[in-house]
Amino acid sequence: MWIKNSLIKYLCVFCWMSTSVVCMAQEHDWAFGFFGDLNVQESAYDASFGLQGKYSYSNFQSIQAQFHGRGDLLAVGADYLVNFIDRTKSDFNVFLGAGLAQEFFTYDYAFPEGAGNSTRVKENYTKLNGQAGVSYLFSEVDLSLYAGYKVKYQFEDELFQPHFLIFGIRYHLW
Repeated sequence: MWIKNSLIKYLCVFCWMSTSVVCMAQEHDWAFGFFGDLNVQESAYDASFGLQGKYSYSNFQSIQAQFHGRGDLLAVGADYLVNFIDRTKSDFNVFLGAGLAQEFFTYDYAFPEGAGNSTRVKENYTKLNGQAGVSYLFSEVDLSLYAGYKVKYQFEDELFQPHFLIFGIRYHLW
């Protein structure tokens, strides 16, 4: 439990530091769009979809926040991204990132036959994630497409979850 509380404190400090850097940044580059998350190895895992916002505060660094979900899941998270190619010189880019997420699950737990009715269960997990991917900006229409690979680490159960595909589209406002 203390690990979870510590991680939440670190996430708050990370967000505060990121906001401080964002406020001092001279170049504004905001993008908003749709986000998808899919476990490509487990057929029982449903994809989740949601919204994402991204702020690039230099030609090589950005922060992003997203929330996504499906019927039994709601997830919120924030990531720090590093681009390998100067985004002012190329529409194509390669990125690496790391972040924290909180996933909230709600489901019905069924007891063995004859033992009683089902019970609604609510759980939440803090996850550390790493990602690598590629993106392409269609500068004529200010849209970017991206896809990548993500791994997740769940702290409570010490569970490593590889094989997530992330994808999305963003519209660059200014």
